[in-house]
Amino acid sequence: MTAYLAEILVYTLLGFAVFYPLFFWFSPRNKIDAGFYNFNLGMVGLLGGMAFIIAWATGMDKILLFGMAGWLSLHLILTYLYWNSEKISNIVISFSVIVGCVVFIVFAADILPASSIILIMFTGCISQSILAGVMFAMILGHWYLNVIQLPIVLLRKTTSALFILLLIRLAWNLIQFNSLAITDQFDNTLTAYQYMTTLDGFFLGVAVFFGLLVPLVLHYFIWHTLKLQATQSATGLLYISVLAILVGDLCYKYVLFQDGLLL
Repeated sequence: MTAYLAEILVYTLLGFAVFYPLFFWFSPRNKIDAGFYNFNLGMVGLLGGMAFIIAWATGMDKILLFGMAGWLSLHLILTYLYWNSEKISNIVISFSVIVGCVVFIVFAADILPASSIILIMFTGCISQSILAGVMFAMILGHWYLNVIQLPIVLLRKTTSALFILLLIRLAWNLIQFNSLAITDQFDNTLTAYQYMTTLDGFFLGVAVFFGLLVPLVLHYFIWHTLKLQATQSATGLLYISVLAILVGDLCYKYVLFQDGLLL
């Protein structure tokens, strides 16, 4: 895994930072305090900056570096302009996301094994949106401890969107598992299901279990917990979901860079 450490880190940090602001649509500025936007915009800038520094330090393509620097500069300018602002336009923030998405897709197409650009776009957007969404939901859930009478519908919509993303990834994984053919070190052709039973396919099994199955079960309970208005309990379950998705996402990234499996 260490052979792809720099690529995995940049791919993860950049994708997370790019797609994270999209979830602001589920918590409009007039429903929540400025501190929430300040914290999250600042975190996106920090993680995006880390991605840029790692990419620069490891000598990645200069065109990609310029693209990352351009997106990051745009995001930091918006963060400065909207700092403590009473009126924040999610449309403007989403424009920054679109710019970042283009940079992310170009980066992914450059470093990933040769494959369809459509599949790279789809897989990258879904996987990074799940990672960003679960972190956003966890932070939003924690905000209910700080802000009295924050509408529970904000957390409910966010977790519902995340659940839909997980279902999309589940369907995509099932489709890919039925069509993928993997050649092992002994030149045997295996299906994805057979590959998961081998030692080399261990990380794929961990990815599916922790990155998909565990979060789906957890979000079933999160939904029912929110129906009882128990935001603290739901937030506790979201903490567990964050840990599971982080472990699963790391393993998904490993099989992506090691075996070229777009899952």
